Amino acid sequence: MPEMRLGDILDDYCSRCRLLTDHSVVAMVGEQVRKVRCRTCHYEHHYRQGKAGPRKNQPSAYEQVLASINPLVQPVPAEKPRRKRKTR
Repeated sequence: MPEMRLGDILDDYCSRCRLLTDHSVVAMVGEQVRKVRCRTCHYEHHYRQGKAGPRKNQPSAYEQVLASINPLVQPVPAEKPRRKRKTR
């Protein structure tokens, strides 16, 4: 990655837009980018290096229709992702 400066534009994943969009660099520590601001919705967040969070595990459309036809077959419940605890 080339040398970044405050105000430079880079691509990152925005959790509010749920897209990979242009972001402006807002905060840096040394030469590492720490915080960015989405240029679409203006949401400020930590730099994620373009990585999205885990996808939610929802039942497929087939499982939902099958459950509505046959009440004995229940759709697989979606699991909530666990938050990592910060160690001190």
